[in-house]
Amino acid sequence: MFFILIITAIFIGVSIFFSIRSEKLQRLLITQQRENSQTRKESKAMQDSMAVIASRYEEFIKARLLTMKAQAEQYDDKDLIKHLDLISPLINNYSIIFRDCLKGKGRLKKISQKCFDSHDPYAFKQFIAWMVTSDTSLKRFWSSDNLNGYLHLVNLLLTNADKALITAKGAAITK
Repeated sequence: MFFILIITAIFIGVSIFFSIRSEKLQRLLITQQRENSQTRKESKAMQDSMAVIASRYEEFIKARLLTMKAQAEQYDDKDLIKHLDLISPLINNYSIIFRDCLKGKGRLKKISQKCFDSHDPYAFKQFIAWMVTSDTSLKRFWSSDNLNGYLHLVNLLLTNADKALITAKGAAITK
């Protein structure tokens, strides 16, 4: 009889211990679920904000490209016009590439190829051929194959085009 009381007491004690422990774990689980839900909401808000930023910056970049093209045509710089036409699919699809690169590394080249192919089937090959012969910093940004590399690449491409445009203006003034 005494043995049965000890086993019953142990069983009741273990049951109470696991009951209390399960309540603590349940409260912890509920807390973690709330935090996870809050993190998802914040993540969604950040993604939406990044999409808006990408769209606004795309408008700015497109306007800058169109202005450069108009000025290059004004100064009749055929090389610069060809260069701007070569990089235009990369810039005209800025927000699409930006959003896809947000998803992770290794996506820049794939989405860029799709954007170039929608413009012209041979445009991507021409862009890669030009990229191989270009500046090492352009190659480095392109080979990074991520969002940061893309942002720097577009900035450097437009900066180089600005420099070429300044040279074209100087040549037109001296004529």
